[in-house]
Amino acid sequence: MNRGRGGDRAGYQARRAQDTAPGGTGPLQPSVPTGKWLFRGSDGRLTAYGCAGRGLLRWTESTPAGGWTGPEELDVPGWTGLVAMAQSNEGYIHFVTLRAATDGSGGQEIAVATQFQSGRGLTDWRSLGTPGVRGGPTEDGPACPPCIAVNQRSGAVHVIVSLRHGGIVRRSRNAEGVWGGWKQIAPDPYPGEVTAVMPAGGPLEILAAGPAGIDRWVGAAQGQFRLGDRIATRMVGAPVGCETGPRRATYFWRHPGDGSLVAWRAGHPGVQSGMMGLGGAGGRGTPGVGQALVGGYDCTVLAQNGADGDVELTAYVSENEGYGIWWASLGGRGLHAPQVAVDDAGRIVVAAVGESGALAVARQDTTQQGLAFGPWQRA
Repeated sequence: MNRGRGGDRAGYQARRAQDTAPGGTGPLQPSVPTGKWLFRGSDGRLTAYGCAGRGLLRWTESTPAGGWTGPEELDVPGWTGLVAMAQSNEGYIHFVTLRAATDGSGGQEIAVATQFQSGRGLTDWRSLGTPGVRGGPTEDGPACPPCIAVNQRSGAVHVIVSLRHGGIVRRSRNAEGVWGGWKQIAPDPYPGEVTAVMPAGGPLEILAAGPAGIDRWVGAAQGQFRLGDRIATRMVGAPVGCETGPRRATYFWRHPGDGSLVAWRAGHPGVQSGMMGLGGAGGRGTPGVGQALVGGYDCTVLAQNGADGDVELTAYVSENEGYGIWWASLGGRGLHAPQVAVDDAGRIVVAAVGESGALAVARQDTTQQGLAFGPWQRA
């Protein structure tokens, strides 16, 4: 193993690669969704998602033991290529997209859909309208792609949008399926990236990059939000968050100095907190993150594109960043945007996208000692 090296200047635009439609019927433009795009369903099967010319691409495990079907193309009316997703405790995948308005106005709107079972169809896309603030600028719009979070206890869904002028707004669907209106979380605009995490039993948290640093907004009583932390630093690219402890989240992003990865966690008694270096300098892109049992310990697993072009992986006991982080290469040169999940047998799975838009998967080999992986296999 070797220390990671870092550096990336990517914005929020989806990363694209040339491909051909299934069956060779025409060109597609595959890209990577915003945030997490690899999930394990309630039946134990993994599903991976990409973006193409007319909507989503989907690969689904044939059985929990392996083997894949796809890619299937799922058309999205008004598709603009931007989508984010989150999973509920029941295994439902909730999607949010920024699409061309379907009323012929020429504007853009937010729309949502849900997949309830692995490999099955999505619900119809429901428009949530154009996000805005009452009394705010009429010529406003999203500053970056929308994000989505799910309350793991109640099943409520929250869609969060950062506006160019009106600050950050959200629209929520309660456990009974009723959507409320757009409500403001933060009044000031944030030109950088925004991510949302809702730890089980904890409040909804939004991490937003602004001109004065990185702010963490935390849900309070009666739907209000308060500024929980202001972190006096900048980030490169997009952050990603993960629940790493009871009612706690850890955030990861690239430092602008050398592009290395850092972790940040709000202060909690008895838990390492603040900003902590993770190495990874010379890498690029937003890391994939997940939780897994390794040697009987609850570990945080990170995957990134390393400085040499390979996919690199690290795993450490969750919330123990201070003991040192070591990165190991998984090979896979030419693959990008790696994601992390755990399959039905408890093995860590790393998925990434090739230059042609094809999905490749490396799976933990539990017959060997340590954190060993088998070869990359094309899905």
